[in-house]
Amino acid sequence: MNMAVDNQYAKSIQRIYPELFIHSVERFGSGQNNDTVLVNSELVFRFPKYEEGIEQLEREAVFLHRIVDRVPMEVPRPIYRSFYPNGIGDAFIGYKKIAGEPLETEMLHTIRDECELRRLAGQLGLFLKQLHTMEPDDIGLYGTADGVYAEWSNMYERIQTKLYPYMKQEARHWTDFHFTGFLKDKGNFEIAQVPIHGDFGTSNILYDSHRRHISGIIDFGSAGIGDPAVDYAGLLASYGERFFRFVADEYPEATDMMDRIVFYHGTFALQEALFGIENNDPAAFRNGMERFR
Repeated sequence: MNMAVDNQYAKSIQRIYPELFIHSVERFGSGQNNDTVLVNSELVFRFPKYEEGIEQLEREAVFLHRIVDRVPMEVPRPIYRSFYPNGIGDAFIGYKKIAGEPLETEMLHTIRDECELRRLAGQLGLFLKQLHTMEPDDIGLYGTADGVYAEWSNMYERIQTKLYPYMKQEARHWTDFHFTGFLKDKGNFEIAQVPIHGDFGTSNILYDSHRRHISGIIDFGSAGIGDPAVDYAGLLASYGERFFRFVADEYPEATDMMDRIVFYHGTFALQEALFGIENNDPAAFRNGMERFR
C-alpha cells in the first residue's frame, strides 16, 4: 500500500460514515486477502483485495457478532461495516484495535519460563475449547461431512493440476501419499463439525508483553464450521511440538485428533502456494513452495 491508497480508503470510510472524524490514517498490514489501515490510532479497518473477499468479510462480521461475548478473550467487535453494493475499495469492516502484538515464533521462543509458557498454552487451549464447543446452529453455521470431503478432494485435485508442474517427483509422491491416506479414511469425515477459527497462527494471536498474556485473537476470515483439528494444527505449525504439548497437557482432547492435526499441518505450505498461483500472488507462491521443500 502507498499513501494514495491509504487516502482512498479514508475517503471510502468517510463516504459511508461521514460523522466519523478522521485525523490520521496509517498502514497497518497487508495480508493475503485484505489491506488493513489504522484510523485515528485506535480503529482497525480491513478492506478486501478481491471481489470474492467481500462476501467472506461479510460472513466474518456475522461470525464475530455471534461469538464476541462468548469467548474468553478479546476478539474484534465490528462497529463499522460496508458490503454490497459497494465493490473493492469501498467494502470494509472496522473495529477498535486490540492491544498487543502478533505472537511470532521467535518472540515465543524468547520466553524461558515454563510456567509462563504453560499459562499461555492454557489461554489458547481454553479459547479453542470455548469456540469448538459452541453449537453451530446457535451461530448460524451449517455443514456436512460430504462437504468436508469434497473440499479436501477438490484441493488435492487443484494441487495436482496447478502445483505438480513445479514440484519434484519425490514431492509429488509425498503429496499423493499424504492426501490419499487422509481421503480414504472415512473416520476423518465422521467427526462433529464445529465453529473454528480456521487460521489459528502467529499473525492472528496477539500478545501483551507488559501483562505477559494473550490479549486477543484476530482475523476470522477463514472462520466457519469445520474440523477442530485445523485450529490445533495451526498452533503446531506456529510454535512447534514442545508448546503444542503444553496445550495438550491442559486440553488432552487435542491428542485424540493427532492424526488429523498432522495431516492439516502437512498441507499449510501447499495451501499457501496454491493461493499464490490462483490469485496471481507470486510472493505467496514462492513462500509456500519454499516452506514445502
